[in-house]
Amino acid sequence: MRKGKLTQAALSRSVLRVLEKRREDVVISPAYGCSCGIFRGCAGTEDENESESGQLTVTACGSSAGFPTEAPECAVREACGHLLAAGAEPVGITVNLLLPETFEESRLKTLIRRLDNEAGAYGAAILGGHTEVSGQVLCPVVSVTAVGKAKELPLLPDPEMDLVGVGTIAATAAGMLAREQREHLKGHFSEGFLCDAAEMAGTRVLPAAVKVLKEKGRYPMKAVLRGGIFAALWEMAEHAGIGLDMELKRIPIRQETIELCEYFSLNPYQLFCTDMLLVAAPDGAQLVRELARHQISAVVIGRTTAGKERVLRNGEEVRYLDKPQTDEWYRMEEQVEHFAG
Repeated sequence: MRKGKLTQAALSRSVLRVLEKRREDVVISPAYGCSCGIFRGCAGTEDENESESGQLTVTACGSSAGFPTEAPECAVREACGHLLAAGAEPVGITVNLLLPETFEESRLKTLIRRLDNEAGAYGAAILGGHTEVSGQVLCPVVSVTAVGKAKELPLLPDPEMDLVGVGTIAATAAGMLAREQREHLKGHFSEGFLCDAAEMAGTRVLPAAVKVLKEKGRYPMKAVLRGGIFAALWEMAEHAGIGLDMELKRIPIRQETIELCEYFSLNPYQLFCTDMLLVAAPDGAQLVRELARHQISAVVIGRTTAGKERVLRNGEEVRYLDKPQTDEWYRMEEQVEHFAG
């Protein structure tokens, strides 16, 4: 099988079709394009009767796969990003750690501290987990399950809604590139450029954006994570059974991201990020103005449609969105080796 997320076809025939529904209190079961599970009853509630009043427990997963140097941060951001996009408040995370035999205890303390700090940035506590040393791994493997609470099920976008992009695409991956390949890149980019680019890896747009959105109403949302904006658009449309009409040039991207992706021949539209959210709204322009009042960057990038076509417009050129491809991050090592040689 190819690297990265399992393909839609393989997921459908070898995972989703195998699963059986066993509990009536599970209200959101595994489905393509759905990144969380939901059951009735609330995690972290202090009221024993609260679970009977419609409270929901939401769970989502994240992993460090592909990101060994940023393992704790990427795993937590992926899991909590899915929770926030489902309209849930993160309560805590459980962590599964697989460590190589060469891993030192002093490094373990640092790794746990990073996990705890990243969870805290989302208002979540570490609830527990499992740590094991294995001769079958070469670097730490971090798997996170985030648990949150919500009062209502997440919405799916309807046809003829504006689609708003909050944040910028691929900034997390570009920032990680600037950090990890600094010695290689400093001969091509200025010190100031690399410092600005590296800072992008630590941005967190989702918590503040979701807070504003929840104050203004209820919106269908999708976190842009593995596979980049193209994967998120496809998954959102597939899950809702709708089409899309998108303006490629309106998709927000920082200049630092463009230049780094061009240097390494990476497609930023298929590149991992943790700092962007897709939001469907009846009046996207009004939503953009409201977010701007809170210093959150957003732009209308297209509309949902009633058909199944997923159209990408780039000026006069019109093409169609493809099924999600392998995240460009997995090609990064090849590009780095090529340029280093």
